[in-house]
Amino acid sequence: MLTVAEEIKITVIIDNYYDGLLMPGANFNRHRFLKPSGGEIARLAPHISAEHGFGCHIEVAAGGQKSALLMDFGVSENGAANNIKALGLDLSVVGAAVLSHGHYDHFGGLENVMRLAGKKLPLYVGSETFSGRCITLPGMRVDLGRLDPQRVEAAGCEIREINISEEILPGVLALGPIPRVTDFEQGSPILAVERDGGIVQDDFPGEINLAFNTGSGLVILTACAHNGIVNIVRRAVELTGVDKIHAILGGFHLSGTPAEKIEKTVDALAGMGLDQIVPMHCTGFDALKLFSERMPAQFTLYSAGTRYVYC
Repeated sequence: MLTVAEEIKITVIIDNYYDGLLMPGANFNRHRFLKPSGGEIARLAPHISAEHGFGCHIEVAAGGQKSALLMDFGVSENGAANNIKALGLDLSVVGAAVLSHGHYDHFGGLENVMRLAGKKLPLYVGSETFSGRCITLPGMRVDLGRLDPQRVEAAGCEIREINISEEILPGVLALGPIPRVTDFEQGSPILAVERDGGIVQDDFPGEINLAFNTGSGLVILTACAHNGIVNIVRRAVELTGVDKIHAILGGFHLSGTPAEKIEKTVDALAGMGLDQIVPMHCTGFDALKLFSERMPAQFTLYSAGTRYVYC
């Protein structure tokens, strides 16, 4: 049984969008461009950047213990590390890291973030994280690169591959393989992976998503949701035995997908009775707009530097 968390803090280190004028909300604080100084003159806050990438810092109090971990590292070499410094995040308390999957927009800043941490950390990965990946188009193949495990280890990571659901820290459940049970979440036909000497459609068996159990229900964090956000939520409910969904955050990979799939996804999540939804990263404008219209009370606009608190 997943350890119940007394408090969860999720700080978005880097994401596709940043707005320094957004106001805070009931359970989240924004990184704003003005920093209170306590006097009549405010100072500009340290600048943070946005990019087509994802990364976050997570703090969890569960089972009488406090722990912290990192999940993903953005696309550029320096973006995530620079934002960590600008946000004043303390990496000395971080005890582990997770790389959700082997796409370039999630591992680009890994080495510099690890150097900033200045210590050896376990890095949880799933199967095929270090396999080559590409986009297949008619008459063309776009190379998406490959993460080098030797460079990852040299940067200070102890690689730990997990292929089943596992509580990697107290209160932090890494979801294992996600069964694709919905008829509208069957993956992208153009995303491919090197496997058994060939190039095949990527079904992302090793993609890692995280789930937390609070007194208010499940909090589910996904980086890209390549296996489908509805499939992921259903799997989290099945594994934990907790039916109530408190919040869902992360990339839902709906950008550029057909309107029918977006409609079905939004309808399915809207019917789950959740309290908050924060679509990020690869969700895309069309889906963001529809979530905001169909779930106005639950929808929160994402922005890099935002800290969400659940208890």
